[in-house]
Amino acid sequence: MNIIHRVERRLIALLVIIFMCIVGISGRLFFVQAVSAAKYEKEAERQRLCVIEIPPERGRILDRNGNELAVSVMMDTIYATPYLIEDREGFAKKIAPILKVDEHELLNKLLKQGNFTYLARKADSQTVQEIKKAVQENRIKGIGFLKESKRYYPNQSLGSHVLGFVGMDNKGLSGLEIYYDNVLYGKPGRIEAERDANGKPIPQSIQHSYKAVDGSNIRISIDREIQYESEVELAAAVQKYKAKSGSVIVMNPKNGEIYAMANVPSFDPNQLNTINNINSRNIAITDLYEPGSTMKAVIACGALEEGLCNPLTQFYLEPTIQIGPKSIKDAHSRPAENFTFSKIIQESSNVGIVKVGLMMGRSKIDKYLEKFGFRCKTGVDFPGEAKGYYPKVDNWSQMSLANIPFGQGISTTQLRMAEAFATIANDGVSARPHFLLDVTDPRGRVTQSITAAQEEKRVVDPKTCEEMKSILENAVLDGTGTQAKVLNYRVGGKTGTAQKAKVNSRGYEKDKYVASFIGMAPVQDPRLIISVVIDEPQENIYGGSVAAPVFSKIAEFTLRYLKIPPQ
Repeated sequence: MNIIHRVERRLIALLVIIFMCIVGISGRLFFVQAVSAAKYEKEAERQRLCVIEIPPERGRILDRNGNELAVSVMMDTIYATPYLIEDREGFAKKIAPILKVDEHELLNKLLKQGNFTYLARKADSQTVQEIKKAVQENRIKGIGFLKESKRYYPNQSLGSHVLGFVGMDNKGLSGLEIYYDNVLYGKPGRIEAERDANGKPIPQSIQHSYKAVDGSNIRISIDREIQYESEVELAAAVQKYKAKSGSVIVMNPKNGEIYAMANVPSFDPNQLNTINNINSRNIAITDLYEPGSTMKAVIACGALEEGLCNPLTQFYLEPTIQIGPKSIKDAHSRPAENFTFSKIIQESSNVGIVKVGLMMGRSKIDKYLEKFGFRCKTGVDFPGEAKGYYPKVDNWSQMSLANIPFGQGISTTQLRMAEAFATIANDGVSARPHFLLDVTDPRGRVTQSITAAQEEKRVVDPKTCEEMKSILENAVLDGTGTQAKVLNYRVGGKTGTAQKAKVNSRGYEKDKYVASFIGMAPVQDPRLIISVVIDEPQENIYGGSVAAPVFSKIAEFTLRYLKIPPQ
């Protein structure tokens, strides 16, 4: 009986255990099939479905004449489905040298990313061929290739600071590429399809498909030939004078179109690994500087407009003038003598412009700085434009009243200074500087166009500008800007030689200068404003001998290129 009872107890225990297992399994099945059904269905779909994004083709950037400055070319991208690769360590060892990447980093990527990982985006043809050969010879599963668009700049570094560059995802990172990214990029497409054991889409299995919408093309005001000439002449001057950097702007004063904007140092946007914060900044727009004596033209405009003097008004100028504790003198020693108002600008007399400034007073100087926009951005269609700075008039010291008229104690951008001269050239009417001319969609339809009559405003009277243009012409004929002359053309302009302010303390550097020249041509009907700024030239520091010759060469080329008749 005892044996029978023991057997019965064991059978009951076994049945209980079996029952509990059945209950547990049933509960687990219920949990999986009912409670967590959606989760596992989604996971299965994720493993079964292949989602491929179809990148759009980025729109082209064209110069004003339709020449290509930035285009898109199709390249091969290599990707992997890691869980399909049987020997990941062996794969990494074979493929890493071809991709020129670290073997351990590649293996780590394969181990972490189970379903999809890029091996090489937009690889060169040689790399693609070598990978295909290795895959075929070693019968490696899980490797695929797809076509992607890559940005290419056919003129290498030409206009690179204006154009900017894009990242691996074809999104703009700087310059016009980022400013007009929403226009150029387009909209990506998408394909959802089942994939086979090798991770490749199965034909006829597409569930959802969205076609990519290519980006629009933009045509900008830059002229490739003028841009090239500007870059060549600027680079030669920076090298000749062993300068830290330099910039050139060529623009049309009548409508604000920028024909060229060059900077040194430069970069090739095709070589992303060579780009850094120093060589990629468009310093003509993004950096502030004290303009020095080019500011005298703006102050002179104000004095003429207010009727305080005319070009022949006489001023008695001592060799120096004492303002508070500071003694101000001209760049070159001279005896006390009479200067006309015109000669003060022609000879770039610091003592003379200080006297003009004292005659105008704080409120009138501030009035014309405001009218010419020195506290505002120009509004150019470019990212990162800096805003000028100078003290509020209530905070001006006696030295501010003396320094600001000859371009010290006020910071601005090169583009703002060029726009101020463009206003004078355009009979007192300002036009916003800009790059964009029009936008064309993938079908060739113009969807946006910039007109010449945009955002114009009157700053000073035409008569004032006529007098000022005559004074600036005399500065080139018989003043500090004689090296800016252009054979058979009437040109006018103003030199600048500005001592650089110390960065982290008050005062000015003893031996660091910015040499500049801003001019217009032809004076009787200005079609060009050309600004040249050379930062920290060595041996020769004067704008009249460092920057003015660059103006002359660029102006001569551009005037003839645009077929503007000589006088």
